[in-house]
Amino acid sequence: MFQESSQKPLIVELMDISKQNESILKFFISGIGKKVFNIATNSAEVEAYIIDYDFPGAQAHWDNNYADSKIPRIILSTENHQVDRAVWVPKPLSSKNLIAAATSIKELLKESPLPSRKINNTEDDIGEDIMPIKPKTTSNLDKKTTTTPKSSTFENKKLLAPLITSDNPVKHSKNIATAKPKLETQKVFKKNVKTPEEIKLEAEQRENRWQELCGNNSDYTASSEVSRYVPENHFIGKLIAGVRLAKQSQQIVEVQSKPHSVFILPNEHLIFTQILIDNKDFIAFSRSEVKLGEMNLHILSSIETGKLELKMSEQPEHIHSLESFMWTNSLLASQGRLPATLDIGKKTALKYWPSFARIEAFPYSMRIAALWHHSPDTLFEMSSKLGIPQRYVFAFYNGADALDLIERDPKRVKQQMKTKPKKKGGGLISRLFNRLLKGGGSS
Repeated sequence: MFQESSQKPLIVELMDISKQNESILKFFISGIGKKVFNIATNSAEVEAYIIDYDFPGAQAHWDNNYADSKIPRIILSTENHQVDRAVWVPKPLSSKNLIAAATSIKELLKESPLPSRKINNTEDDIGEDIMPIKPKTTSNLDKKTTTTPKSSTFENKKLLAPLITSDNPVKHSKNIATAKPKLETQKVFKKNVKTPEEIKLEAEQRENRWQELCGNNSDYTASSEVSRYVPENHFIGKLIAGVRLAKQSQQIVEVQSKPHSVFILPNEHLIFTQILIDNKDFIAFSRSEVKLGEMNLHILSSIETGKLELKMSEQPEHIHSLESFMWTNSLLASQGRLPATLDIGKKTALKYWPSFARIEAFPYSMRIAALWHHSPDTLFEMSSKLGIPQRYVFAFYNGADALDLIERDPKRVKQQMKTKPKKKGGGLISRLFNRLLKGGGSS
């Protein structure tokens, strides 16, 4: 446990972490973690970095820019990265493991202190109830910015922006974590080399997951043969209705369900639920039909909101991206089937791409997005043009439908068809679009 009497909060900088994980850390720090971590206001005072190794390019970014840094790291990842001067925090995150990671880093710094630097710490630094918003430009980096503490966690609507330094002009952000209580810092470990058996097992696990999300139906020759389902008869139907109510009312909405309710935070784009989403029970929960009166919607009162805030700060492992949660739940419920009310012969368009940094992708998903956004068509025609199984196009449709990304208005669809990427000029978007359509990527 973090020793408050002898320890000041560990001053950290967030590197290459998703908005979802930033928000999770924000809730943790605003609650029981406010005496454990403090976000650096300038690069000189950083005692440790928090970095997500599962975020594309994060590890390479560290290796290229910070390999010689003596500042320790807290590594968020699904895999155990055993490296020098670092603590691994496995996903999903828990408050217990984050506290353990901070304790390990503090012990490491006692054994091997950082070189002396000018750090402007004050005893009042731990008094802020929310994470300060970081400077947007490098010119402001050395100026200490202050924020007025909010009385409620949810009043700070914008998620934490990644810190920008002169060594790293642009940093991206990306997922969640849990930590190992003790850290071995005596050895430097090289990147693990997977055995053929491990590679084969991972491939099988991916195939199984894709079947869970997209089903395993063969292609259909006629629209009348397509397998259908009714979203309103499943949890996803209640979830979509709850999101609509939450956005209209600008209030937190609870989808009352068993064994645990699901809370929708519209301004933060978050979900809080104690339902465990990484097991077979969640798949069964998503696919089971909802009986009349079994799930109800409830707008939280101010007292209930306060209680929820406290619970979220204590249990950040149960916070999820709203976009990711809805996408995955929709795919699990539909299993590659299409909504019963969909006119499969009608052309539709993708309004804009989903955030592939947050959603659970599957084969050909980026190619589907590229074609559908720039060349609206029927689902059958998109599958034929891309030369891919229909179930992947159907799955993408269901996920996009849950996120309200589909344009159905004929006039707007026709207008979007006229705004295809230019084929001449060799622009980046045009080249990327053509590469995706030709199968230049596996995603």
